[in-house]
Amino acid sequence: MKALIKINILFISFLLFSPYTQAENSKELAMLGKKLWVAFECSALASKSGNPKEQDRLFLYGYETGKKFIESIKKNKIKKEDISSTAPIGVMMLLQGPSTDFMLGRIFGGALENALKDVFITNEKYNSEEIQKIIAENKFQKQNCELIGKL
Repeated sequence: MKALIKINILFISFLLFSPYTQAENSKELAMLGKKLWVAFECSALASKSGNPKEQDRLFLYGYETGKKFIESIKKNKIKKEDISSTAPIGVMMLLQGPSTDFMLGRIFGGALENALKDVFITNEKYNSEEIQKIIAENKFQKQNCELIGKL
């Protein structure tokens, strides 16, 4: 009987103090918009840098974060003022479409374009593949992309 009570106390403690069960507030949920944008940008940079493992990891992090962000918006869990003060304009302008996946595809395209805009062309001149890779690697490091989505 005492063992059962101890197990129940441990289980209840886990539920109360687990980060997965604590409700997130509007500002935290709005921050997911920024996280998804940065993850998608870094995924694009990792791809151009020739780092497929990081590209996949960052894309999946952005995708999962984006699903949670969009579903939170749909369920009115995020206040409009928190979204407008936190989420990047690129995310907000692309939140239209018939499904969450469609919206995330649009957001990924916007983040990809934004991340690579100065990788392909510098001073109105098209960069070689080698220079593009170097620029993408430098941006990846400068933006601390390896830290995104890690605890």
